[in-house]
Amino acid sequence: MPIYEEFIYYVFTQAGIPAAKIPYATVGTGACECITALTCGLLIESLGRRALIIGGYSLMSVCCVCFTIALTFQESSPWVPYLSMICVFAFILSFGLGPGGVTNILTTELFTQTDRPAAYMIGGSINWIAFFFIGMIFPFIVYCFLVFLVVCCLVATYIFFVVPETKNKTFLEIQSEFHSRKKLIAANGTEGPLLSTPM
Repeated sequence: MPIYEEFIYYVFTQAGIPAAKIPYATVGTGACECITALTCGLLIESLGRRALIIGGYSLMSVCCVCFTIALTFQESSPWVPYLSMICVFAFILSFGLGPGGVTNILTTELFTQTDRPAAYMIGGSINWIAFFFIGMIFPFIVYCFLVFLVVCCLVATYIFFVVPETKNKTFLEIQSEFHSRKKLIAANGTEGPLLSTPM
């Protein structure tokens, strides 16, 4: 993706990496993605879907804060650009360990066979519209990671309160949990009691 490569090139250039070496650093980001994909596959059954996806988005939020601070003080010290580079790798690792590996599995487990194609179509469309939007505004937003921070926090909060754990559960059990949550919200008018709902 060109905007991704442009961003990586900018961060690594600011960190003082020679232009001839930047392709090797970019290969390192790809290696991070491969490592996290394999690790997520091993952890997903032991930790569960919710823990990985909430943890991933939470770590991504922390990376966004650190990245924004590093970009703000980029010129203040020679080591700050290297902090930006570390944030790139940490962001990629956080994404791969949670949202990158779990999202498609959740879509499969939360929707019936008849609803699944529509869910994938809507999710894919939103994904590519978001890519287009980021590609258009990225050159004009200095602190674009603040936007990512808000999105990551909102998604993590939504999943924490709304999406149940799907590990070792049938589709009927998952649907039953959704219905019990809706009844609690309707009865209490708030989402507070959902914290005590058994997972």
